[in-house]
Amino acid sequence: MIQQKDFSWIRSSPMWLGMLYLVAFWKWGYDGITFSDDVFYLVTGQAFWEGNEVVNDYHFSSRIGSYVFSGFLTNLFGFSDRVGSIASLLAYLGILILTVRILDQKSRLWAIPFLLTQVYFLHFLTKVYPDSLLAFWVILIPIAAISRHSHPYTSALLLTLSLLVGFMTKETMVFLFPFPFLLFYLDGKSKQLGSFHLAFISFAILFTGLYLGYYWWTFGDPLYRIQSVHEGHYISEHTFFDKDWKAMLWRVSFSPLVTYVERGYWLWMVLAMPAVVKGLKSYHRVTSEFSLALVCMLVGFWWMSTSLEYYNPLYLNPRHLIIIVPISAVLIGMGAKFWLEDSKTRNLMVLVILIGALIGILIGDWKQAAFLSLFGLILWSYAVVRPFLVNIALVVMLFLPAIYSAYYQQQLKGYTSFTKLLQNEVNHGEVVAVNNFVAFSKEVLLPYQETQQALLFPIERLDAFEELAPEEFSLLIYAYHTHAYPKEIPDVEEFLELIAEMGYVMISEKEDKWVKVRRYGKDEGN
Repeated sequence: MIQQKDFSWIRSSPMWLGMLYLVAFWKWGYDGITFSDDVFYLVTGQAFWEGNEVVNDYHFSSRIGSYVFSGFLTNLFGFSDRVGSIASLLAYLGILILTVRILDQKSRLWAIPFLLTQVYFLHFLTKVYPDSLLAFWVILIPIAAISRHSHPYTSALLLTLSLLVGFMTKETMVFLFPFPFLLFYLDGKSKQLGSFHLAFISFAILFTGLYLGYYWWTFGDPLYRIQSVHEGHYISEHTFFDKDWKAMLWRVSFSPLVTYVERGYWLWMVLAMPAVVKGLKSYHRVTSEFSLALVCMLVGFWWMSTSLEYYNPLYLNPRHLIIIVPISAVLIGMGAKFWLEDSKTRNLMVLVILIGALIGILIGDWKQAAFLSLFGLILWSYAVVRPFLVNIALVVMLFLPAIYSAYYQQQLKGYTSFTKLLQNEVNHGEVVAVNNFVAFSKEVLLPYQETQQALLFPIERLDAFEELAPEEFSLLIYAYHTHAYPKEIPDVEEFLELIAEMGYVMISEKEDKWVKVRRYGKDEGN
């Protein structure tokens, strides 16, 4: 399966087409920032390379791997989210190259389409988020393990560094911490314990000591990182330890299945299973290592707690799940001879895919229900239609939603129109009242423009606005808040009520489908 001392993979047409596709999607599939965590990672990365001390008690600041690469790029080529997201693009290109490197030509033909078409995986290609980078370190872990007998020391070092840098990127890497122990068990059963295992233990002790020693030296507590993560927990609609037993039971039982369907991961889970079963039943190089990695992640996402003090399973944000995609894609590619070519397995896969469609119907997700039903029908037709045509149809089924998702997001956000109008308003030199998430993102939206950044005023600060009471100001409302930040809808209403009470009247108004800009002045009659 893995090709050693053979560089023919470099000439792989699917790989080069895939790289071109990723670059094109990064270029033309861009829909702007998320006005959230990405702002922190961009600003912190820039500050890091400017020589500022950025690690503190905020647990995101310890995710050094999440901002050090984007920060290096923005420091070198200029501060912008587009430059920062090149780090994500490079990570994805690396994942693609590694995928092609370890698979034979036939397996690549299915692994690559599934790698390049998961909607959320692609969405964060153009963003600065740790999950995009973490996906690279995740796939390196089973790849490192593949060569543990032929290159034990290199394999042990790569596995250790991948786990460490991955954890320094985002804490969800802990889901793969059991992976080395499972390898030890697997090799112990076959009496193959040796140099790799001793080297891994040695490297793990060394790097763990250095990592904990840094926090001990800097903050006086070797477990400072763990403590900061715990202190970063807060009660929300996405926590479960504070809910009743019914909410907890739903989360640890059926909720993940619903999430996989609703967020478009169902196919990736289902079609990876034939290879997983094969890899767990008996040892098969590459298949077994990737199967163990996927099982570790699925168990972690399903049941592992985010706290050591109380049981709180992770909220399954679809962004968190993108690290599963590369592993699943490899397994899907290696298992194609089962889920596609073996009639018994294929019919079973069709049945499970249709169960996903049924879940879609039950939760009212008609798009996913229709997609899964059609995909299942096309897969079933493999026995009665020319296989070549079925293969083409399945690939088209994968790429169409992926490409359309970029267009959909661009139409939903109208990011280019928003940024142009925002820049135009701050150029007037007067206060611009904006959505809270817009004000939060001012350093990214208006880079190198400190004077203009200072003009943005978050509409939630009602008391501060009463004190400021400018003679004239602009109100810029970005309609995207109704989709991404619905909790800010009351803030808009309360701000409008406040300025009416303060005697402001509208002087002018302009708007498009995404942005509404109103200019206000004091009513001279009051």
